[in-house]
Amino acid sequence: MEISVKDYMERQPGNPKVAETDQFYLWIALRLAKLWDESPWLRGLDDEVRRDVVLAVTGYYQDIVADGGLWRSFTRLHGERSGNPLPHYGRSEDYVDYELNRDDVRYVMWWTIAGERGSDVLDPHDAELQALAMAFHLLLDGEYEAAPVPRQFCIASEVDLDNPEDARRIYDYAYWLYWRSFLLRPSSLAVMERATPEALAIIKRAGESDARPLLLELNDRLMYSEPAGPIPLTTAQWLRLIIDDRLP
Repeated sequence: MEISVKDYMERQPGNPKVAETDQFYLWIALRLAKLWDESPWLRGLDDEVRRDVVLAVTGYYQDIVADGGLWRSFTRLHGERSGNPLPHYGRSEDYVDYELNRDDVRYVMWWTIAGERGSDVLDPHDAELQALAMAFHLLLDGEYEAAPVPRQFCIASEVDLDNPEDARRIYDYAYWLYWRSFLLRPSSLAVMERATPEALAIIKRAGESDARPLLLELNDRLMYSEPAGPIPLTTAQWLRLIIDDRLP
C-alpha cells in the first residue's frame, strides 16, 4: 500500500501548515503500512481501506502522545456511560486510561474498517484483527518514549470557546474533527453519503464553477447539525467535551 505526504497531511489538524513533528509521524505511518504489507493478516481489505486504517491509528497515536483530548474525552464518557472505556471490549488487566493501549489500537482499526465498509462490518473480536493490532501496538510502543509531541493536536489548552478571537482556529479544528479526525471521520463518511443527492442537485443547479461555496455551506450545515462519532454527539458537544474537559 502507498501512503503519500498528501494522504498524511489531509488528516492533520494543522493542514496545510507543516509541523516539526510531521516527518516523524509520517515515518510511523509508513512503518505501519510496511508491517501490514509484510503480514498475513486482513489481506482481503483493499488498499484504500488499509491506508485509512493506518492513518487513523497514526492519528490516535498522535493524540495519545499529545494528550490532545479527543481520545481521552471519548473513553472517559464511554466509561461513565457503560463502565468500560471502549465499546465491545472489557477493561483488560493492563489497560491504562489515556495511555497507549493495545485494545485502543484494535478498536480504532475496527471502527475505521466499519466506517469504510458500511454494513459489511468485521467482527470486533476477529482473530486477525487482534493479531495485527498487537503487531501495530508493539511498533508504536517501541517508539513511545522518543515520540515528539505534535502540538497541533493540543488545541484544548490553547483556545476558549467563548473568546471571539479564537473563532477561526476553533472552526478550523471543528472542520478537521468532523471530517478528518481518526475518531469522527468513519461516521461522517456516512453523513456525506446521505447528503450526496443534495450535493449533486446543488452542482446541477449552480454549475460546477459556482457550486463550491454552496457545497462548503452544505458541509458546514452537516458538520454542525449531524451527530458523529462512536458516541453520536454534535460537533459543538465534542468541542465542549474536549476543550472544557467535561461531560456534555
